[in-house]
Amino acid sequence: MKTNKEIINDMIKHFEGLDVVKSEDIPDISLYMDQMTSFIDEKLESFKREEDDKLLTKTMINNYTKNKLLPPSDKKKYTKNHVMLLILIYFYKNVLSFADIKRLCDLSIYNEFDKGDESLSQLYDMLVSIEDDKRSEIVDDLKKRLEYAKKRVNGFDKKDENVELFTFLSDIVLEVYFKQHLIEYILNKI
Repeated sequence: MKTNKEIINDMIKHFEGLDVVKSEDIPDISLYMDQMTSFIDEKLESFKREEDDKLLTKTMINNYTKNKLLPPSDKKKYTKNHVMLLILIYFYKNVLSFADIKRLCDLSIYNEFDKGDESLSQLYDMLVSIEDDKRSEIVDDLKKRLEYAKKRVNGFDKKDENVELFTFLSDIVLEVYFKQHLIEYILNKI
């Protein structure tokens, strides 16, 4: 079994390898649903938990359209803007409800969707660059959290790596929960 330090180093290596698709890597041609789901599945493969997981299905896309998160296709073809929005929805849906995703996208994304210019691509790329800028900050934070967890369990009677890992992961879960709560609070105010 790997030590916590090895697990964390593997996690950091995996995290550094995660890459969100830039707008320039998305085809400027319209895609049919199967082409779009295959494209997103391939480009976001590093985010899969299990190798055979599907990141996006026809049913999901239909639900997003039905719930007005995704504008309908044009004659069964999806544009570059659809692909960018679906990638964002993929990340948002793991944290937010459909209603909250809609509120969030109402702030800007939907205004840019049908403009026919590069404004949605610019907005999307800005979000991707924020993620890139945060990467080293997050890695440093994870290392500090592991050290913090080690210090916290020193005063605990049962000192072992499982307690340390549990403390480390719980610290992250609690932060995610509180940040999610803050996002929901703000979205409820708009």
